[in-house]
Amino acid sequence: MARRRSAIVLAAMGGGLAAAVAVSRFGRARLGAARQSMARSSMPSARSYELASRIFFRPVFEHIARTVAATAPAEAAVLDIGCGPGHLAIRLAHQRAGLRVIGADLDPAMIERATANGERAFPPDDPAKPVFVVADVAALPFPDRSFDLVVSTFSLHHWSDPAAGFAELYRVLRPGGRAQLWDIAGPIRRLETAAVPVELASRSPFGVADIGGRWGVGPLVLAKRYDLVRSAIEEPVADTGSAGTPAPRRAPRRRARPTTAPPPGLVPGATDDTATG
Repeated sequence: MARRRSAIVLAAMGGGLAAAVAVSRFGRARLGAARQSMARSSMPSARSYELASRIFFRPVFEHIARTVAATAPAEAAVLDIGCGPGHLAIRLAHQRAGLRVIGADLDPAMIERATANGERAFPPDDPAKPVFVVADVAALPFPDRSFDLVVSTFSLHHWSDPAAGFAELYRVLRPGGRAQLWDIAGPIRRLETAAVPVELASRSPFGVADIGGRWGVGPLVLAKRYDLVRSAIEEPVADTGSAGTPAPRRAPRRRARPTTAPPPGLVPGATDDTATG
């Protein structure tokens, strides 16, 4: 009887230890995932970010959507960088008929939510429905000169390699194309990052960033809009094409792009020959 009791006690202790280890590992995994999410979006999860964005950022997204819709070229191809759960991309597609909108985010959980939100907001076969893809701004999986306009809302301060990000935005914009980057400013920005967007732009192919707007409370500026334009005139390079005319200069590439790309048709103008860049 004593041996049986001892065996039961040992089994219970072993089970408890195993449970404690499992809980500890699960807790560490969740903590690690929360830290990664905080680095990407300042929120512990995609779910919490979506809830906060619906409550606090809805007026901001409405304002930005109206601004972009009013200035975007007809039937423009628009890229939303750091699209999160897709609220701005969906509003853009609703706000202006003819826009072809693609949302990109580094977090697969955000893209999953954005895709689900798009499915709820548009009929299944609606061509206006935005497309959402997992992508890093520092290595975008799109061909050169794919977009007329790039927008980004409050993601710039999370970019791990902003210099590469600026170079990639320049690459995927068509000549004369514009980028409008909304991001935090003032003391909030200094808590998140030391990078200054105007300085980053001055060292990028864009060369300069204009401040297109400011938002805040009284004299305290909390957010700014940075406007960048890709030159409409391509500078010639020394080598020539087969016709003897100078080939256009490409924007500097800070990082190799992925070997895979969205299927033909995802990006306006992409074909089987250009889908891989």
